[in-house]
Amino acid sequence: MNSQAKAGIWFVFCSFFQKGIAFITIPIFTRVLTTEEYGVTNLFNTWSTLLVIFATLNLSGGVYNRGLLEFDEKKYTSSVQSLATTISAIVTALIIIFHDFLSSISGLSSPVLYIMCLHFFTTAALNLWTVKQRFFYRYKALVLVTITNTIISAGLGLLAAILSTSSRGEAKVIWSTLGGILVALPFYIYNFGNGKTFYDKKMWKYSLDFNLPLVPHYLSNLILHQSDRIMINWFCGTSDVAYYSVAYSVSSLVSVFTDAINQTLTPWRYQNMKRKNYSRINKISLTLLALVAGIVVIANLLAPEIIYIFGGTKYSEAMWTIPPIMLSVYFIFMYGMFSNVEFYFLKTKFMMVASMVSAILNIALNYIFIGKFGYIACAYTSLLCYMIYTACHYLYMRHICKKEIGHTNIFNIRTIGLITIIVFILAALSTALYNISIVRYLLIIIAIIVAIMKKKTIINTLKTIKK
Repeated sequence: MNSQAKAGIWFVFCSFFQKGIAFITIPIFTRVLTTEEYGVTNLFNTWSTLLVIFATLNLSGGVYNRGLLEFDEKKYTSSVQSLATTISAIVTALIIIFHDFLSSISGLSSPVLYIMCLHFFTTAALNLWTVKQRFFYRYKALVLVTITNTIISAGLGLLAAILSTSSRGEAKVIWSTLGGILVALPFYIYNFGNGKTFYDKKMWKYSLDFNLPLVPHYLSNLILHQSDRIMINWFCGTSDVAYYSVAYSVSSLVSVFTDAINQTLTPWRYQNMKRKNYSRINKISLTLLALVAGIVVIANLLAPEIIYIFGGTKYSEAMWTIPPIMLSVYFIFMYGMFSNVEFYFLKTKFMMVASMVSAILNIALNYIFIGKFGYIACAYTSLLCYMIYTACHYLYMRHICKKEIGHTNIFNIRTIGLITIIVFILAALSTALYNISIVRYLLIIIAIIVAIMKKKTIINTLKTIKK
């Protein structure tokens, strides 16, 4: 295998290793911590993910990849890190000044907010180094650092949760974050020492011009993914945040698989778009959509057992949120099919508008329905927003295709509609059968038999992905 192929495999391994450790530790944390304490850990993750956009402007994302082609690698890395450091310092100062207000709206104590600020400075450094390793296919060091960082962070968090006698949720958050900071700190020093460039007007201007317009898009996507837990905490409390988060973690497990498929097929779709091989794109994409639908159906049917494994009996009520959350994963995968076409034709302005509208709608619906129906309402409002988001991208994709290639039939919408109707029917059926285990198990057996009957199609599709 060439170096690019080896690097690709190891980069995928890194992603799965990080997610795998996270999923392995969920059943431990849900049993060691109370629901209130586990809710605090998820609130921290949500607020940290939100505020880090303001503190770093996601400078380690697309702009950094692009900048590595334009500027000297060492100087640009050092300059971008200094820009991220400057912005993080401003955000940290604001958090310190308004820490009482932020504590009241976030549900996090001041010490937790302060450790989050330290995280802002070092996460940008580690992310810059990580992206650079991926850019130049240097996978060996990246694998070692990823494994080390994951084990140290998870290990310290687990020890803190088990050994602490009070505020175990906060202890888990502080020590887990501190572990990540200690791993990232050498890279913070290395990036500066290697590049020796704190300020470069051209590099700073290039980075800000590229990323500032994307901040609303980043925020909108994040709000659509993460705002549920913040609003659940406001209306219901940290215990309900924990219930919702356990169910959401299950969907994240499936998302690792669906994201990997989409990332793998993106260059393949681009190649076939260039060759105008639209029928092949349609056939493979719909086969994979059906495969994802099957995974979603099986996860819905096994929701009671999955929740028991991840959370135990005290989280059993969270199983009712699994069907809508899993259906959201299905629509996110479908949206990826349509957005690939938009990216191919460089028509991305609509993405920001669609994400902002969906995020605002999600907040409004949560505000209306959480108070009436509790945290379970969030799962259904998110599903509705993802459905609208996907539908908007489908219509925009049709418009682009009509303009660029003269027709709108890259994907067979009738087949997509049929698969979607079946998934919805089976999702509704699964919720009605949660207390009738024998019927659910029988349906799973039938699904496995259907998969065996279609094994030739599935194998051929997997071979295409492998190529």
